Amino acid sequence: MSRLDQPVGPFLFARKSVAATGGDLNTKEKMNASSASNRTETFFSAGESFADGAMIELVSGSSKLSKPNLLLWNGCEATLGPRVEHDGCTYEAPDLDPILYRATRFPSQCSDYGSARGLFGGIRDLFRHHLGLSESESGLLTCFAISTWLADRLPTAPTLAISGRDEELGIDVLRLLSCVCRHPLMLGEVTPGGFRSLPMQLSLTLLLNQQVLRPNLQRLFRASSFRGLYLPGIGGRVVNAYGAKAIFCGDDAADTLTDGMMHIFVVSSELQPPALDEQVQNEIASQVQSRLLMYRLKNLEKVSASRVDVSKFTFAKRPMARTLAMSFPEDLELARDVVQLLGPQDEEVRAQRSFDVNCAIVETLWYMLHDGKQREVGVDALARGVNALLCSRGEIKEYSAEEIGWKLRNLDIPRHSNSAGRQVLFGRDTSRCVHRLSRIYELQCSNLVEAGCPDCGQPQPLISK
Repeated sequence: MSRLDQPVGPFLFARKSVAATGGDLNTKEKMNASSASNRTETFFSAGESFADGAMIELVSGSSKLSKPNLLLWNGCEATLGPRVEHDGCTYEAPDLDPILYRATRFPSQCSDYGSARGLFGGIRDLFRHHLGLSESESGLLTCFAISTWLADRLPTAPTLAISGRDEELGIDVLRLLSCVCRHPLMLGEVTPGGFRSLPMQLSLTLLLNQQVLRPNLQRLFRASSFRGLYLPGIGGRVVNAYGAKAIFCGDDAADTLTDGMMHIFVVSSELQPPALDEQVQNEIASQVQSRLLMYRLKNLEKVSASRVDVSKFTFAKRPMARTLAMSFPEDLELARDVVQLLGPQDEEVRAQRSFDVNCAIVETLWYMLHDGKQREVGVDALARGVNALLCSRGEIKEYSAEEIGWKLRNLDIPRHSNSAGRQVLFGRDTSRCVHRLSRIYELQCSNLVEAGCPDCGQPQPLISK
């Protein structure tokens, strides 16, 4: 097998600096060697994984230079320096924009972390001690932080929405996260264009203070959470914006963003927590970052399909539950424990669905279909049934027959017209559609099996043949 055929990591760079406003890096050119007859190929790299299990990682370099050093891990020991050699090639870290280098935190070395559970407990205690947060909030923050060190092997990027009325506390949460996340970069009020220009080739963890969450930015955040999904760039280029993100979005803004994410609501403690000044942050980072780097070095190749069952979670929370479970490959019991931290959020998703008008329409039609007392229902009568169901659950809004008609159209539920107006005919097509939607929305009625119904308990294809 030639060197070009060997699998390597995604961060092989030519001699070109990474600017603070973009990461357009040419990966084709090579640096010249001094001898043509005995040439050693030299590459700029911000991280590599080799077929033999060796890895290259960025670590902090000289404070006088805007350039990190490299760490080469061979599976047993680490070698640090401005250049490292592996399998006949020399690797060197890329030059970074000075502001970007100072704004991004890199570990200085790798060191023993003990056990995954011990590492988890130590980081969780940092959030409790320095910010006065609850054990569950601190646990979720710890899950996020540790998962950022394995994010490039996870199918869904770790994503955390932080809400709360105290902006100063929210920013302190981001500051403490910057001490324990991989390659953290704190930013404020990112625009869509600015987001696309970030040098995510450095495997950054974005820590954002984002008080305005416009729909186009929400869509970018969601799209960048899926590994292998590229975004359109400028001049026919594409952008790989995949990466971990924690977003402090104020009081109520997180409601529009939390599907598929972890979410915490932070409240100031009545007790005055210790100061989290720059010196304290540096001390925390110097102690924890090196341990987390070793956690990455020992566990990255172990990340695979999780053995933790997450099937009981809703579709909205299942991807994040799977991401958390995969982030603790060396301790199956710990993986099960951390997944349970998402339980209250999953219950909240189910509770919110009880007020969703689409769910109420499907649920009402499901029971009408199985009641067997009528062959069709008018949209007016259906609207009354839907409003009665929502009212019994505490909803004060009432929907008109016209609004319910549009919802039926969006749900693709068959309707027809007669002298009495628009009707939903209880035929087999409607039955298939309602049963399919009840499973998609994960309604409780989808678990029921009515005698004589050919569609109960039988999953239907999403696309009919």
